Amino acid sequence: MKNILFDLFQLILKILDSLFPKSDNTIIFPLDSYKDYKDNRRFLFDSLSKFQEIECVILFFRKQDVTSSRHVNFFTLKGLIYWLRSRHIVIDHGTSDIPFSDSLDHNRRKIINVWHGISLKNLGYRIKDKNVLTMKSEFEKYSSMICSSTLDFLAMQSCFGKSKKDMWLTGLPRNDLLLFNDSQISNDLKNGLKWIDNQLNQRKMVLYMPTWRDDTFHNPKFSKQEIAELQSLLKSEDAVLGVKIHPNAPPIDFGSIPVINLSECPCPEVGLFLRKAEVLVTDYSSVWVDFLLLDRQIVNYCPDFSNYKETRGLLYDYDLVFPGKINVTFESFLKNLKISLSTSVSSKQIRIKHLFHAFLDGKNSERVSRKIVSTL
Repeated sequence: MKNILFDLFQLILKILDSLFPKSDNTIIFPLDSYKDYKDNRRFLFDSLSKFQEIECVILFFRKQDVTSSRHVNFFTLKGLIYWLRSRHIVIDHGTSDIPFSDSLDHNRRKIINVWHGISLKNLGYRIKDKNVLTMKSEFEKYSSMICSSTLDFLAMQSCFGKSKKDMWLTGLPRNDLLLFNDSQISNDLKNGLKWIDNQLNQRKMVLYMPTWRDDTFHNPKFSKQEIAELQSLLKSEDAVLGVKIHPNAPPIDFGSIPVINLSECPCPEVGLFLRKAEVLVTDYSSVWVDFLLLDRQIVNYCPDFSNYKETRGLLYDYDLVFPGKINVTFESFLKNLKISLSTSVSSKQIRIKHLFHAFLDGKNSERVSRKIVSTL
């Protein structure tokens, strides 16, 4: 019975959507809940909301106690009308971000995919053994995508098969936070920074952010001896380990090492963690590309380097684009981490920063906003 009602609702939506007039000045940001109010969509929404000629709305498709007139629940009459009348829809993964996307008349929509990072891993057409026809059908629905530099532009083009005019070289809105001064940061983000400061208690933070892996066998793990050596180094440097694990990845056992679990931060914006980090430790996560903007040390630890290149694959020759050494053993990683806590960044890292970031002015959100406004 539930399936019949669901299919009927989808059909009704499809019919209504084909008939309902669209508003060029209405833009919706579909989110599951407030926990998804972050990254590129958050900072772009904040920027677009300043344009008075635009009706910019967050559309939640999980029931929420909304806190603003610009926030609407999808399963209300008001929410359904916004869903039906909006010409522009902003997503950061795929059309699955949109409730009942199969009922949309995509020929009458402009879907702007702001993505969720500067990718280093193979995506889209670059991933092995994916259904090309399924991907083509999905990617053709995106009217535009954003990128951070000429290099990123070429990489995203090869992954998604978009034309030059559909790729906007604007920089990523979420990276504005890394370049904002204190007066530009909103109160909820400031609360997040205060929470981190309280956890740090004036210690330096070594931020560990490994990427998600397709197989659990190669998830990061540390022996008792490795944990003891890492703990000794952190203590000698008056540093603490801040850990942010991918939400889909299993937890990592750090034994007796005191760890700040950044997933417990009241504001889960990654840029806050990066702002407070003295050193970033990661692997294939593109978070280090964002961190380049801060001109601080980045340490790599990739014990599964050969396997990852073979299975998932990387867009670039990692030895060429990563600013430091590729550490495949714990001994090499620990030595590299110790050096990074007392040295400045290399000239190679500065060059790579400019390779991945065309803009260093903290105005990426504004650039994307103006591109959208120019299409109205």
